Amino acid sequence: MAFCMPQNMNRVMQHTLSTGNTKTMDSLSELTKIITQGALVWNKWRRANPSITPVLDGIELTNLVLDGIDFSGLSFNNAHITQCSFKNARLISTSFRGATLIKNDFSNAKLIAANLQETNLTDCVIQGASIFTANTRGACMQKMDFRGHDLGGLNLQGCSFARSNLEGQVLAKLDLSGLDLEDANLTGADLSYTNFSGANLRRADLRDAKFCSTNFKNAELNGVDLRKADLSGLEFDGADLTGCDLREAKLVGASLEKANITGTKLWKIEMKGWKIAHIRCDFALWGSTGKSKTTYRRHEFERLYTQAATIELKYPHRLSSQEIATIPILIEHLQATHWGVILRLKTIVEVAGGTLVAFNIEEYGQLNPTKLKEELQKEAERILSAHLVLRTNTKMLIELKEEIAQIKERFWPRLLELAAEHEREQIRMLTVVFMDLKGFSSWGQDELSDKLALFRGLIKPILKKWQAGYPNMEGDSLRVTFRNASAALACACMIQGVLTAAGFEVRVGVELGEIAVVHNEVTELSDLEGIAVSMAARLEAAAEPGQVLASDRVKHYSEHRDLFSFEPVKVKLKKSIGDIKQGQVVECYSVKMLNPLQEI
Repeated sequence: MAFCMPQNMNRVMQHTLSTGNTKTMDSLSELTKIITQGALVWNKWRRANPSITPVLDGIELTNLVLDGIDFSGLSFNNAHITQCSFKNARLISTSFRGATLIKNDFSNAKLIAANLQETNLTDCVIQGASIFTANTRGACMQKMDFRGHDLGGLNLQGCSFARSNLEGQVLAKLDLSGLDLEDANLTGADLSYTNFSGANLRRADLRDAKFCSTNFKNAELNGVDLRKADLSGLEFDGADLTGCDLREAKLVGASLEKANITGTKLWKIEMKGWKIAHIRCDFALWGSTGKSKTTYRRHEFERLYTQAATIELKYPHRLSSQEIATIPILIEHLQATHWGVILRLKTIVEVAGGTLVAFNIEEYGQLNPTKLKEELQKEAERILSAHLVLRTNTKMLIELKEEIAQIKERFWPRLLELAAEHEREQIRMLTVVFMDLKGFSSWGQDELSDKLALFRGLIKPILKKWQAGYPNMEGDSLRVTFRNASAALACACMIQGVLTAAGFEVRVGVELGEIAVVHNEVTELSDLEGIAVSMAARLEAAAEPGQVLASDRVKHYSEHRDLFSFEPVKVKLKKSIGDIKQGQVVECYSVKMLNPLQEI
């Protein structure tokens, strides 16, 4: 049926629109009546009135079929249009600024150069639509499917893509800082050099996404699945990664300073060279299933997994033998200023203009690693100035040489006594080895003494070789500690091999953790306390005869040396420990040594 507009209505609208009085309720109401009659009526009216440019700001439309309608060049600012169909519509250069356009169908519509600034497009359909050069700054585009669209040419600042489908999008080199991408689908997206600083990516799907120099500083990444993702070199400083799944992820060289990784799953991550100063981790979930919970005290995670920090001193000359001989004194001084800290001389290298002496911080005690490095570097440089004075004082040099020759005889025994006294009641990071012989209770009295003597005779040189500390032997059981996890495993595997060859069946458990060295009032000797001691005993009890069981922490500190094989196993604890109840299954590793004769 052909539409015929009443002549009086047409005259009224021409007068109203031509005079610019487009915001009167009467004119908007009359325009609405035309639009509600469909695209054919509206398009015919526009062709009949080419000189009239209607202004439709604030119009309210809902549940209309307007397929093919031509709204090009018109203004719908602050309009409220919902659940309408605009399939194949012409919306070129149309302004929808501040409008609410929820649940509309824009399939195959032309939105070229449209103004969508601060527009709410939630749940709209844009399949096949043309959105080239549209202004989308600050637009809310939640629950939309952008597959097949190129967002690279749009202004996306301040936009919200929560729960939207951005699968396969090329977002490389875009500034998406501060964007809302909560629950968005970014699978397979190219995020190379993309800036997500301060963005909300909670529970976003980033599987198979491409990362390269991507910036996630201060971003919210709660609950994001990043399993097996290559995150090498990326910036996560200040980011919230709580509840993320980082199993088998590559974090080589990544920066996570001041990030929060509480509750993350961290099994088999590659962390060489990562930066974790001031990182927060109240607990992490380890193991292939991500269910093995490990709780950490303040700064403990940083101390355990930070890469060795280095202190460097530049001498303006070559070092003399006397100066080299005083370096241990310098190390002792630095360690004494911060209890629990262990320094190791890394290198003495002649460089242009002098000599560079470098020390590694092996243990951080209970201190913040970043702050500790700054304080040690400052103190070392202060001592360096005093060290340089030594070169010009001939008398002191002679005295020093004489004193060094006698230092072992005069001072060393007393220093050991003082070290033992100061060590009491202190906490150290140690690897605990607990072992026990099977069948001890069934030995006859006549063979018991001989077998125990043989057992102790076989293990004594092995313990000495690997510099075992705090040995404690009761009957057929042995507990020792090591500062180095690899040395602990090498010793355990060697003892297992030697005792097996001698006809003994031995079970071994190995754990790493914070150990308190306490004074035993009964024995008057140093004793050990800590969850790691108990856990090593639990692993020993769960091991099969001839088996060495080690925790994930021990594996983490040893696997990079390629000296051991680690076979994942699940065992039931025979006795409760902490939050782990009796009979509960825990994940650990059966360890075998690959290079038994190699020094570590």
